[in-house]
Amino acid sequence: MGKRIKVGERLPFFQYDTPYSEANSFRELLARQAPLVLVFMSNFGHPVTRTFVSRYSHTHFKLKDGGFAMVVRSEPARLAPSIGPGTLPFPLLCDVEGVLYDYLDIPTRTGFWRTCSLEAWQIIKKARNRGYEVSMHAAQQMPLTLILDADGTVLFCHYGNSLTDVPADCGAMQELLDELDLLATEGDDTEEEAEAGSARRLRPAPVSPEDGDGYDDGEAAPEDNLADEEEETAEFDTPADGEEDWDDSDVKEYHSPRLSQTFLQGLLDDPYDD
Repeated sequence: MGKRIKVGERLPFFQYDTPYSEANSFRELLARQAPLVLVFMSNFGHPVTRTFVSRYSHTHFKLKDGGFAMVVRSEPARLAPSIGPGTLPFPLLCDVEGVLYDYLDIPTRTGFWRTCSLEAWQIIKKARNRGYEVSMHAAQQMPLTLILDADGTVLFCHYGNSLTDVPADCGAMQELLDELDLLATEGDDTEEEAEAGSARRLRPAPVSPEDGDGYDDGEAAPEDNLADEEEETAEFDTPADGEEDWDDSDVKEYHSPRLSQTFLQGLLDDPYDD
């Protein structure tokens, strides 16, 4: 087991796999996209992870001053039939063995109410209504959000206290990047105050359950393929008509019998929806 990383420390460079490429250079990814927002979540089939994958995809156009990548505890080969270089507008790093999770000491926790925020409970409740099976006592992978400079230096770090304790969408990531610049120039806060303030900014404002949302408490291809990837995902760069505000009612994929049966258009749709 490793240790928790802190602001000012450096994340070592490493190689990673995606569903569509192997042995990619994290150094090259940082060189192209820094400052890079890096979000660690559970496996790709987890309902909370899939909800945020879709949310980040639909709002990716709001992230203008940096890059974004997600790390999931999934086997690349299992995702390969349905996720290609142009499926998502951001790299999806696969760490099925949890090497990075162990190195960064990202915890897993047991106990449903120790891991779930109200928003996570609502997401999982919808998933269960559509056939997703979850044990109340199963260990849950907690999330981590990092913002990294081009040399891997940690500019922002937040270990999530619940399954949904991550940036609400890419607009929230852009706000974090903007506020990091403010923190750097003001210099009035202590390190503890700055980290606490940054953690608070991860959380969206509370909404009533009747509104359909809850309170959140708490891969890149090799370099010669990156240009092609940008062209293939250009459709994500601007919002579709009427999609400025993301609607989570369109996002559900939970324990789909075969991910390969969900193609590009329906990858983030509900396989249990009639």
